Amino acid sequence: MRLAASIIIWVVALFYAYGALVHVANMLSMTGFDWLSAPLKWQVLDIVYLVIDVIVVAGLLLRWKAGVIVFYLAAFSQIVLYTILRSWIIDVSAEFAVNDEQQSYLTGLVVFHGATLLLITFALSKRSAARDQAVPAAASDHEPPVK
Repeated sequence: MRLAASIIIWVVALFYAYGALVHVANMLSMTGFDWLSAPLKWQVLDIVYLVIDVIVVAGLLLRWKAGVIVFYLAAFSQIVLYTILRSWIIDVSAEFAVNDEQQSYLTGLVVFHGATLLLITFALSKRSAARDQAVPAAASDHEPPVK
């Protein structure tokens, strides 16, 4: 089970690394729009989530508690952005209007982040359970040897 947990953590980290690359591609205007002309909120979100994604990748792979905390922050906040705050995200000038395909992509991101929340929670619980089984009980927990 510990191997499965490690694989899940690595896969999620790879997806977040890909997400970081998407933010860089956005900033380099390589994803279909001129980033410097993009709405300020999109620019800010690209910068913020680039930093967050890098922290998540490093944190998950290096097993930093802060990385796990930032992962949960990233996943929950993006679910909120693409559901509750979706109208704010897509409220942009006509030049950057969000079409139906892009709306579907945002829905896909909600599903993705929900799935990663479940997967990471499962992986961390399995890794924790494996660690707990590997730790020997304290000496006081044992009965004295029989003579």
